[in-house]
Amino acid sequence: MEGEGVWAALRRVDRRIWDALLALLVLGGTVLATQLPPQPADARDWDLLGFVLIVAATVPLAWRRRAPLIVAYVIVVADSALSLLDYGTEVGVGVAIALYTAAAYEERRRLIPVLVPLAVIAGVPVALERGNWVEVLLTVTFFAGIPIALGRNVYNRRLRIARDREVAAREAVAAERSRIARELHDVVAHHMSVMVVQAGAARAVAGRDPEAEAEALRRIEVSGRAGLTEMRRLLDILKSDERDERAPQPGLAQLDELLAVMRATGLPVEAVVEGAPHPLPPGVDLSAYRIVQEALTNTLKHAGEAHARVLLRYEPDAIEIEVADDGRGAPTASADGGQGLIGMRERVQLFGGTLESGPRPGGGFVVRARLPVLEETPA
Repeated sequence: MEGEGVWAALRRVDRRIWDALLALLVLGGTVLATQLPPQPADARDWDLLGFVLIVAATVPLAWRRRAPLIVAYVIVVADSALSLLDYGTEVGVGVAIALYTAAAYEERRRLIPVLVPLAVIAGVPVALERGNWVEVLLTVTFFAGIPIALGRNVYNRRLRIARDREVAAREAVAAERSRIARELHDVVAHHMSVMVVQAGAARAVAGRDPEAEAEALRRIEVSGRAGLTEMRRLLDILKSDERDERAPQPGLAQLDELLAVMRATGLPVEAVVEGAPHPLPPGVDLSAYRIVQEALTNTLKHAGEAHARVLLRYEPDAIEIEVADDGRGAPTASADGGQGLIGMRERVQLFGGTLESGPRPGGGFVVRARLPVLEETPA
């Protein structure tokens, strides 16, 4: 577990820092190599120009992911200049890393027009110095061909992974919309049932109890408006051919039961409520519950040994949900491709809300959602 924590911490370090350290390492190794014997007998004495060329052939590696082609050009030209000016050293490692990075990050249509002149620039000094074309070919292949081939392999693999994730994301969105549609179907059916019951009550007291009749009609109006709102949302969701789930739909009233299940599963979790709780529209209530459920499930799956905290903040026109943990990982980096977050985002967008998620300062992960309350609910 401790080793996994160290590895996770290293992965969170900004890549620009790693690139800067790599550039310094190559620079230091090259400068050291220029001072160690044996040096070529006809090597030129080191001067300011030589060290400037060494810096130009190594330090740009710090920007290798941000401007791969420019970095490759600068390093190859500087490295070739070192050889042509007889300084007695070449920074072949820097050339290999720069070409690998360009091949790993650039599209083919941009890469090919650049690689040909770079190969010529890299090969000319070797050809002039050694004259043996077999040796030239082997050298260029080793310092250019192999890194480029490895880089393209990484590029293609990354492209396949991105496509697989895109397909998985689309499938997750479709599945989540189907699930939301089924849940809202039950919510709409509930409103329709209330309207039928209240209509019967109004008919029973019609002409005999005007106040009871008016109250029944008011409830019919409120339920009808709420049902129409949920119906509009339902029509915006893709439906599937799967069978409807007939279990009663949960809401924040069942939050204590959810937390008890999470604790029994091994996740210590506490809940905090701010503001005065007030009735929520059924669709908002259901989505708030699902967001908490999915966020805690992600914590249980990916955070390791962690504690979680659920915060519900009631506002007059909205409810804010925050689920935070002090664990080690982020759901979006997991094997499920962050599909839980995709589902949360779909729910929040359905109600015109907002969602934020990401690592917490000092470790852990947090999900924050805000769901507006757009209509009245029956008293």
